[in-house]
Amino acid sequence: MEMEHARQAGFSLIELVVVIIIMGILALIVPTLIRGPMRAYVQIQQRADLVDIADTALLRMTRELRLALPNSVRIDSGNAVEFLRTLDGGRYRAQPAPGPTGNVLDFNAQSGTFDFLGPLNNLGLIAAGGSSQADCLNNTADCLVIFNTGQAGANAWQGDNIAAITGKSASTLSFNLAPVAHFPLRSPRQRFYVVDTPVSFICNTATGAITRYDGYTIAAAQPTTASPPPGGNLLVDDVSACNFSYNPGTATRAGLVTLSITLTEPTLGEKVSLLQQVHVPNQP
Repeated sequence: MEMEHARQAGFSLIELVVVIIIMGILALIVPTLIRGPMRAYVQIQQRADLVDIADTALLRMTRELRLALPNSVRIDSGNAVEFLRTLDGGRYRAQPAPGPTGNVLDFNAQSGTFDFLGPLNNLGLIAAGGSSQADCLNNTADCLVIFNTGQAGANAWQGDNIAAITGKSASTLSFNLAPVAHFPLRSPRQRFYVVDTPVSFICNTATGAITRYDGYTIAAAQPTTASPPPGGNLLVDDVSACNFSYNPGTATRAGLVTLSITLTEPTLGEKVSLLQQVHVPNQP
């Protein structure tokens, strides 16, 4: 009885063959069943990574564009955006203070000193020491700008209303406009701005990159993809398309910058497109 029980506990050759055939069928079917979900997972992960990278780049551009000097944003061919970045700003004294110590901004003078009303947030960061407008334009000193409308005669890019800051104290700023004779227009709200540098974001789809530039010369001609400023830092790569536009706005509505970029993952070709709109001040 014990020997007969032992024989019944084993597997026959036919059973083993059947098991092998079934395992072979499963080995063929299972990868096919899971390939689709695994591929979808990888694609979703790649798209999520691309979205995160693109969103980070757009947030950086947005944060800096909100510091743009009013009416200084300009676009070239939809793939280059440039603006003058404000370091600080406030209100200048337009009427003499009681007593002999009040410094009024003289709009008939090429250079001078004026009081600003209230403290400046970044007074300690303002680079003074310029001697003429050229020191402002070439980034030797920070720039003073008043009532920048972006139109002829009041355009900081053209040097109409931009002066080098020659000195500063706890309550005053000194400036020099030379060779310009005087600031062309007064600000109805007595506003002034301190500009520290131009900033450009230039998209080059040939190299697949958006590059950020700053610290270069302020000039009438805008840097472009074909003629960028020196230096630059990579903001984002794998860029396959981009489009920048600017609506200057009106007297009752802020300007609007629209940024659109498309990133393409180089291995599997996953693609995402993001669009960001930025309201920028246009009241000088």
